[in-house]
Amino acid sequence: MTTPTRPGSAHGAPRAGTWLGACLLVVTEVPLAFVTLVQLMPRGDDAVEFDAASKFAFISNLGIGWAVVCLALTLPFVKLRRLRPWWYVPPLVMLLALAVRLHFFPPYTG
Repeated sequence: MTTPTRPGSAHGAPRAGTWLGACLLVVTEVPLAFVTLVQLMPRGDDAVEFDAASKFAFISNLGIGWAVVCLALTLPFVKLRRLRPWWYVPPLVMLLALAVRLHFFPPYTG
């Protein structure tokens, strides 16, 4: 005979805090992923398409700030054990990618 599981137990349905945290973090990390992708795209020699070099540092700093916000939003959900610590990985990877791109590989403004 099996015993029924409670909704809050390890084998029961996921808690509302888990779903809330996961959805909130995914929604907040999508713009960060877009900014990171745009910043990591290779720049062509022609500046005819768009002039992103003038806004490069602003967008990178904005992305770095948004990554810090994403990390701050992740902290309470991991501390309360609603989410696992691997949720820190996506914003940390994007933060690292933006920082390396900004400081070591700036675009050519020639």
